[in-house]
Amino acid sequence: METWIQQYRQLPDTNDRDTFLDRLVTHYTELLDVTDSGYLLLDSEYSILSVNRIACEMLMFHPQLGDPMPKPGDLFELEDPDDSDECVISAAMSTGKPHHQEMQLRRDGEPCWIKMTAIPIQFMQISQVLLVLQDISSTKRLQADVLAKQAALDKVRTRDTLTGLYNRRFILDELAHLNARSKRYNTTFSIVLIDLDHFKSVNNTYGHEAADQVLATLGKLIQDELRDADLGARYGEEEFLVLLPETGIDDAVHTINRLRQRFNETRFAEISRPLTISAGVLEWQDGKSLEQLLFKTNERLTMAKYAGRNQVCGDLE
Repeated sequence: METWIQQYRQLPDTNDRDTFLDRLVTHYTELLDVTDSGYLLLDSEYSILSVNRIACEMLMFHPQLGDPMPKPGDLFELEDPDDSDECVISAAMSTGKPHHQEMQLRRDGEPCWIKMTAIPIQFMQISQVLLVLQDISSTKRLQADVLAKQAALDKVRTRDTLTGLYNRRFILDELAHLNARSKRYNTTFSIVLIDLDHFKSVNNTYGHEAADQVLATLGKLIQDELRDADLGARYGEEEFLVLLPETGIDDAVHTINRLRQRFNETRFAEISRPLTISAGVLEWQDGKSLEQLLFKTNERLTMAKYAGRNQVCGDLE
């Protein structure tokens, strides 16, 4: 570049210098056209001094030299208009350091990601900024695909496919976390074991498809009744485990009774009789192991069964 500057300074008149600069800009623009990136050269007022073919194709506009650099929202429909407020060009000019920004845009109705890097440069003591544009849509789509596949794998690892609830392994891990949290912060939570009454007879009488529909429906009702902070899981074939953080015994029993009533009122096309559930509810007790907490919850479920089923038992005292 020093060589170019020296040649420029040795030219005798303004016309020669203007011609030299025009050829220099054309030369570098042609070089940049063979790359995969778009380039725009701006002056300190953000007017366009030079632009290569790829930038025009990428941005879908063909400016005249000297035109002001359009804002992203003027070129595309931004996916998130609030993101257009940050100006990497002014940031680069004010700090003297390169800045970049990734923008999600919509071009002809299709999502498009562009990475724009603003590089401040000094040319013969004149401040300019070079914009480098890269279409990173394929990279973003690949990242999205990887994240989607990872989420699907995580769901397989933690979810029961039939009911959509968590699986046994996940809920036991969460029970351990809640137990540790309650010990540390002296908070409480409630544990619920739910069992479908006479489920084996449903399976034997109406078949596996009808039985699966019953399980899936109960899973959906459990999800409907729980708060965002609550957790429900399929614990066994027809048994469900529910964890209710920051919930005492009375509120827990009330919640599960509401669930029991909703399920009892649910009708299934292939099943001629109402179905019921029984449940045992235990509020967390300090000093008890996880096995003891589950055992005492199961005791209450057993008492609900002995009391005639279609019951919620929350107190053995």
